[in-house]
Amino acid sequence: MRSPAMSGNGSDDEGGELGVTAFANDHGPPSDYGRDGAYESLETPTKKRKIDHVTEKPHTKENSSADSPIIILDGADGYFDQHIAKPALSTNPISNLPALTSNEYITYVKEAEKYHKSSREALTKLHETLFAQWAFELSQGFNLVLYGAGSKRELVLSFAHEYFYDTNVLVVNGYNPSTTIREVLAASAAILLDDLNVKIPKAVPDVLSLIMNSQESKSFPYAAYKPKLVLLIHNIDGEAFRNDRSQSALSRLTAHNQVSLVATVDHINAPILWDSAKLSSFKFIWHDATTFASYTAETSFFDPLTLGGGGGRNLNGGNVGPGNVGIRYVLESLTSNARGLYRVLISHQLQAVEDDNGEAQDGRNDWSRFGIEFKTLYQRCSEEFIVTNELNFRTMLTEFYEHEMLVSTKDLVGTEVIYAPFDQEVLERLLEDDILNE
Repeated sequence: MRSPAMSGNGSDDEGGELGVTAFANDHGPPSDYGRDGAYESLETPTKKRKIDHVTEKPHTKENSSADSPIIILDGADGYFDQHIAKPALSTNPISNLPALTSNEYITYVKEAEKYHKSSREALTKLHETLFAQWAFELSQGFNLVLYGAGSKRELVLSFAHEYFYDTNVLVVNGYNPSTTIREVLAASAAILLDDLNVKIPKAVPDVLSLIMNSQESKSFPYAAYKPKLVLLIHNIDGEAFRNDRSQSALSRLTAHNQVSLVATVDHINAPILWDSAKLSSFKFIWHDATTFASYTAETSFFDPLTLGGGGGRNLNGGNVGPGNVGIRYVLESLTSNARGLYRVLISHQLQAVEDDNGEAQDGRNDWSRFGIEFKTLYQRCSEEFIVTNELNFRTMLTEFYEHEMLVSTKDLVGTEVIYAPFDQEVLERLLEDDILNE
């Protein structure tokens, strides 16, 4: 019999029967036939294979099915045919993994750095041959962004030392969660204005206006280019800059004709940080700078032995709660009204700290006195149309209680007081984040 799907690819056997042959393409059968007329095409794992029923018969209960050849499909059809059944999923949770101590972790990291060391060094040498090309591209008014597997921190620092040893270089560690865009702008303004004691405005737009007014009349490209400031950002896609406000400010800063930018990215979705307007301002040239180096410095601000924590502090000063990343994750999963409630709460708490003329210290009494009364919080949320009734208000609070983002206590007169049990720095960063202002 002839298979309809394989018509045109059949061949007559010596016994007079017509065998079915499946090929990866329509260029005809392979030339290496066996002596008995049976053959197998096994050049690649996805090649179609025909097993002649004379030499190999499938073990089935019915003799009629034994006369049919076996066809292994190729390409997409073969892939889905082999994966038609769902694989068995493991029921073992991550919590069952054996505990890893800090000393064991450090030992394993050091051992891993010994493998392929010469190859990684050769790869770094190859990138260093492009330093002259990178410097030329900066002189033409473009900015550089380096991507690829492995830490690029040492490579970028080496480039800055070699070509900008007599230029002001501002190194920004974007992988540090405590870095703020205002700190970057303030340091840049002090360098561009040649006045380290200049009074920097508090508002980011005002700082940008001050910087942009210091531009000179020169335009790119011009001879003997030497930037007044080289902005070197490790991980421009880091947690500290993953918001539209920070990226907009950086794009305006790099549009200054005396500022050059060299940045690195490591997140696979880093390009979606910028829209067409920001990309036009950044004038990026992308370079593959794969080094396969360890991310030792980039991960030094996180505890690799835990999957969360480290962002907030409990009443005794210990690390608990969801952490910086966890707080943002929880806020992203909530409604805009719930985020508005949290914004009202931390705004009041920070204002209370500022009115007290000092930072709050860790401890039950300190944080509770900076909290807000339950009725006052409900009234403010009602005025901003965040909640419609008390039941809806309490439902929103339950979400924050469950994730340890709120603490409820009572003062000396028995009034219920609510506050966020996090450091002042954490609350300030949350209030500056776009997610609470959407």
